[in-house]
Amino acid sequence: MKGRIQCKVEECQFNAGFKCVADAIEVRSSGDNVVNSSDGTACETFRPKNGN
Repeated sequence: MKGRIQCKVEECQFNAGFKCVADAIEVRSSGDNVVNSSDGTACETFRPKNGN
């Protein structure tokens, strides 16, 4: 279901009232591929609101 994933990235075009409205999301590890917390992840689905 759309809108069940919370998102605090206000600059993303898929953020609607702090809910992600993308059809699907992709999350990957960032940096050295060692993930011990959410700080070690990145949302590949992010698109800037201006469409670039």
